[in-house]
Amino acid sequence: MSAEAQTTPLLDFPASATAQPAALLAIEPDGRLRVRLADGRESLCDWLEGPATAGIELAPGDRLLVQPPAGDAPGVVLGRIGRYRAPQPPATPERVVIEAGQSLVLKCGEAAVELRADGKLAIRGEDILLRAQRTQRIKAGTVSIN
Repeated sequence: MSAEAQTTPLLDFPASATAQPAALLAIEPDGRLRVRLADGRESLCDWLEGPATAGIELAPGDRLLVQPPAGDAPGVVLGRIGRYRAPQPPATPERVVIEAGQSLVLKCGEAAVELRADGKLAIRGEDILLRAQRTQRIKAGTVSIN
């Protein structure tokens, strides 16, 4: 390999020369990011979308790496500055509430569970199996079997 080939960059990324740290001030309703650049100026920036930035959640106060605006073009936030954090699985909630106005149906194939606003519950399936480790109680005004 020649000496010239060894010193020639394989990828020329001009933004890397002028990118600067900034602080996130706000996330605007249209999705643009209001930042304070290192020199104290405020700027509206776009977010660089891609696999490296997928799933990143931003909050005011975050330190960002920004390509400042040039001419009429907005600035671009290249990413968040900080230590790497491995993705965390979402916390499992203790309780999940799903609400519907008239009817909520949970269906898989031919089996279904329907909850209705009038207080009725319908369980449909080819075979229905109810198991209890301890007591199984049926309380109703009337119990009809077959």
